[in-house]
Amino acid sequence: MLPTTIPAGISPNPGPGPRISPATAAAIAAAKAPATHTSYQRGWDAYLLWTLDSSPSRHPADPDAIAAYLAHLAGAGQSIATLRCRRAAIAYRFAIARHNPNPAHDPTVAEALKGLARSGRAQSQALPLTSDIQAAIIATAPTPRRGRGGHTETAPTARRRAALDIAIIRTMRDALLRRSEAAALVWSDLAPNPDGSGRLTIRRSKTDQEGEGAVQYLSPATMQALAAIRPAAAAGDDPIFAGLSGRDLSERIRRAGETAGYPGLSGHSPRVGMAQDLAAGGAEMPALMQAGRWQSDRMPARYIRKQSAGRGAVAQYYQRQS
Repeated sequence: MLPTTIPAGISPNPGPGPRISPATAAAIAAAKAPATHTSYQRGWDAYLLWTLDSSPSRHPADPDAIAAYLAHLAGAGQSIATLRCRRAAIAYRFAIARHNPNPAHDPTVAEALKGLARSGRAQSQALPLTSDIQAAIIATAPTPRRGRGGHTETAPTARRRAALDIAIIRTMRDALLRRSEAAALVWSDLAPNPDGSGRLTIRRSKTDQEGEGAVQYLSPATMQALAAIRPAAAAGDDPIFAGLSGRDLSERIRRAGETAGYPGLSGHSPRVGMAQDLAAGGAEMPALMQAGRWQSDRMPARYIRKQSAGRGAVAQYYQRQS
C-alpha cells in the first residue's frame, strides 16, 4: 500500500516538485485496492532495480528506459498482460509525483508495447485451465511430489495438499476469480444453498474500487471441496486460503498443472479457462462479462476468440448446409 506521505519526486535523483498533503495522500491511497497498491509498488521497485543494474547512468524518467525495460521483460518470457501492468505501475508513480509529461505515456513506450504484442515476443495469454485440465489435475493431485529438499511427500501430506489445490482451482474457476480476489476471501463470504451449491461474495476487486461487491455461483462439487479444507474451528473472518498470497496461489496452480502434464498454468489460468468453457457452452458476451465482472468486452473477447469463431457467420453457414 502507498505510504501516508507521497514523495515529491522520483528517486533516484528526484527533481523539485510540490508536495502532496497527508489528506490528499490518504484519499489517493483509498482510490485503489490494497492488492493494486502492492502490485504497483512491486512493479516500481523492480523497474528501479533494473535501471540501476542495467546501466547506472540510465534515468528511470527516460521513456527509452521504460521501453527497454518492457522489452527486457518480454525477452524473459513475461506475458503482454504483465508488461501492461508494469507500465501502469510506472505511470502511476510518475503521476502521483506530478511528473509532467508522464514518461510512461510517451509515444516511444506506447509503440514499443504495441510492437512487443504484435511481434509475439511477449506471451499473449495465460494457458487456459479448462474443464478437461481441471479433471486431469483432480485425478493427479494426490500424487506425492518431491519437495525442494529432495524428500517425497507422504501419502497423507499429499492428500492434504491435493485437497487444498483442488479447492483453490475449483473456486477460482467457478467464480472467475483473480488471484488477489481469491487470496482475500474469508469464510463469511461463503453461503450454502439448499441444493448443495453455494454463493460467494466478492467484497472488492480491481474493477470494483467502490466496494459494491459481487455474488458468484459455486457448484456443489466446489462447495464439497471447500468443506473438505475448512478447519473445524474456523471463524467467519478467517481466510479461506489461509496464509496464501496471490503469488502463492499462482505457484500452487502452476505445480498442479505440471503434475497433470500441463505446464504453463498460472493464477490467471482458471479465469481464462472458465471464460472459454462458458463461451463454448453458448454464453453470449453480456453474460460472460457479468460472470467475469469485466467492464469492457476487450479482454473476454481476446480470451474466447477461438470459441467465437466456431459460432460466427461462416460456421453458421456450414451448419445450415449440413
